[in-house]
Amino acid sequence: MKKLFTLAALSLLVLTGCGSEYKSDFKDKPITVLTNSGYPPYEIRNTDGELEGFDIELTELIAKELGASEVIWEDIDFDALIGAVNSGKGDMVAAGLSPTKERAEGAELSDVYYSSEEETANFVLTLKDGDIKKTEDIKGKKVGIQIGTIQESAVNEIKDDYELKTDARKSIGDMVQEIKNKRIDFVVVEKAIADKYVETNPELAYFQLEAEGNSTGNCFAFQKGNTDLRDDVNKAIKKLQDNGEIDKLVEKWFSVEEKKK
Repeated sequence: MKKLFTLAALSLLVLTGCGSEYKSDFKDKPITVLTNSGYPPYEIRNTDGELEGFDIELTELIAKELGASEVIWEDIDFDALIGAVNSGKGDMVAAGLSPTKERAEGAELSDVYYSSEEETANFVLTLKDGDIKKTEDIKGKKVGIQIGTIQESAVNEIKDDYELKTDARKSIGDMVQEIKNKRIDFVVVEKAIADKYVETNPELAYFQLEAEGNSTGNCFAFQKGNTDLRDDVNKAIKKLQDNGEIDKLVEKWFSVEEKKK
């Protein structure tokens, strides 16, 4: 009788205690992640056309924690990301998303995995030799805004006060080219993104925008109601924070020399 009880107890332990610590079942299965490239240092395409960046490497580490066999990346327009994950076109979104009330109402959001008061603050990216040197100088200018971003919301908050003309685009890269062609005066981006564009475009410069609406960090997004995957990713984020892996990625992708404003 005791032996039978022991075997039953062991069986129950196998079923309840020795399985994966994660509830969502991606073990030995691919996970599809939606992103939007052209957003350095989070997600960019290298000269070979391959995706790389902070979000890309972090997501790959998280997928490994979940036991996924591979990450299938889908590169789509930024403003389509939340709708796409909710319609089942992907399992999660990794695209330098900032957590907002509106996004939390429309999707499940992970814990913040990266936040820096300076790096995630909003900056004005413009021509170094232009006439925009401080926030007051943006009055009456044309600003490029990436559709669906927190920066779009920040610009909309101040556009009447500064009499701004807006040019909405899907790609920051396109807007940077328009600045160089003098068809757009400036764009508003996180400092980390401004850093990377100035590195490769020495004719550009940036300064901090003195206005409300800065990012509070970055998170992943999931289909509304998919709390299992959200919770599993949160566990993976915590583990990668505790073991220093996220710090290594921050050092790799965000530590740059200060640029002249």
